[in-house]
Amino acid sequence: MEHPIFAVYDSTAKAFLPPFTLPNVGMAKRIFTECANNPEHQWSKTPADYTLFVIGTIDIETGEIINNNENENLGVAASFKYDPIHDSGHFISKHKEQN
Repeated sequence: MEHPIFAVYDSTAKAFLPPFTLPNVGMAKRIFTECANNPEHQWSKTPADYTLFVIGTIDIETGEIINNNENENLGVAASFKYDPIHDSGHFISKHKEQN
């Protein structure tokens, strides 16, 4: 079974943060959204600086890592911000689950 490998790119540092795995893209977007909307989290303080990418996959049974030929951009943190007055604190519509 394969899981995507995700990493967040910091455009100010010009570097990726340490990668992480989750079972699917929807879960990664949910966590990214929570961080982008948490005023205590760094990604919320400068959301234009952070972009979520899928950088590969890992076979969780064998440990084999497969790199993507091209990283898949899932969006900048600023686009995951929501307006609690208009969005009722829900996921921004343009970033709904798309697995």
